[in-house]
Amino acid sequence: MSASIAMFLGLLLGMAAGALLPANIALAAEPLGVLWFNGVRMTVIPIVMAQLILGLNTSLDARALGSLGIRVFAWCTGLLLMAASFSAVAMPQVLRWFPTPTAPIGAKAPGPIPGFGDWVANLLPSNVLAAAAGGQLLALILFAILFGAALRQVNDEKRKTLLLAVTAVNDAMLIIVTWMLRLAPYGVAVLSMVLVARLGSSVTGIFGVYILTICAFVLIVTAALYIVVLLRGRVGFRNWVKAIAPVQALAFASRSSLAALPAEVAAAEALGQGPAITGFVLPLAASVFRYTATVAQVAGAFFVAYLYQIELTATQSVVMVVTSVLLTYSAPGIPSSALLVALPLYQQLGLPPEGLGLLVAADAIPDMFKTMANVTAHMTVAAVVAEPQATLGE
Repeated sequence: MSASIAMFLGLLLGMAAGALLPANIALAAEPLGVLWFNGVRMTVIPIVMAQLILGLNTSLDARALGSLGIRVFAWCTGLLLMAASFSAVAMPQVLRWFPTPTAPIGAKAPGPIPGFGDWVANLLPSNVLAAAAGGQLLALILFAILFGAALRQVNDEKRKTLLLAVTAVNDAMLIIVTWMLRLAPYGVAVLSMVLVARLGSSVTGIFGVYILTICAFVLIVTAALYIVVLLRGRVGFRNWVKAIAPVQALAFASRSSLAALPAEVAAAEALGQGPAITGFVLPLAASVFRYTATVAQVAGAFFVAYLYQIELTATQSVVMVVTSVLLTYSAPGIPSSALLVALPLYQQLGLPPEGLGLLVAADAIPDMFKTMANVTAHMTVAAVVAEPQATLGE
């Protein structure tokens, strides 16, 4: 049984237990669920910072700094902003039609929102350790980007030594995450049991509606990619639609963008695209471009806020959109990584991070649609950034 299916079953069993057991018994198990989730949370900031530093010093080689690489990242970032903005606008409207929880959870309200001037002043942390302890994720991301860029200017021998240490930290954190994910069905079962004990059985239907909503959102942002290729693509639109169909089917079935990469390369070759696309753009996109990550993070944040009856402000929404785009480039290659790296963001927004653990468990079905959309986005970027038969030297 796959890990995602096991987590989904844990979610369902936990909800059933929360509905059947007396509330005091269900709530008594909450510390065990929080303990498991803290095991995941403690790895997120080291992973995000390590991934950014390594990405700036390994994935981005000289080719990526050329005009083709700039166009690739410009299109990736633009598409991510489009998906995140759509989710930030649409999700609050959709939530108005969600069934209302039968009982409030009574989560602590978020603190006061800083003004725009304070927000700009705090974009860079005065104390990196304090920023990490406080979950100031955007400041940490910008620090990691500056540190990684500066490291490129350091002597090669010293730089390689430090990168080995960063790689070791990253690998160790990913091993810990793997351990925590093995325990995920049990942790998720406890958290969902506690949630149902507090909310009532109506939460089961709410999660069902949430899953359908995420799938619908992913299909909408996927349809937007077809419009992008129709208007800006440098390949024939009908040929592109025909070529990517097998890639989409493989991605949907396997739920792995990397597993679909050979099919992406074959589709690009069938479209007459050269080594610049097959040898650079598509591998780069498969490594760092997770188009639907912002949909999951932003829509999920609004859903958790809805469950815990917390109102997000316009300023928080803007910060969430920008941060989710940056987080996308730091997500490691593990299941539901886009949601896991959003933990500090949710904490910064005043959202109970335990709610995010339930979103990870509910991700099994949406993940098939998200993977299909991600490979479609890879092929979209390939279609718009380079002429057919472009070479790496051009």
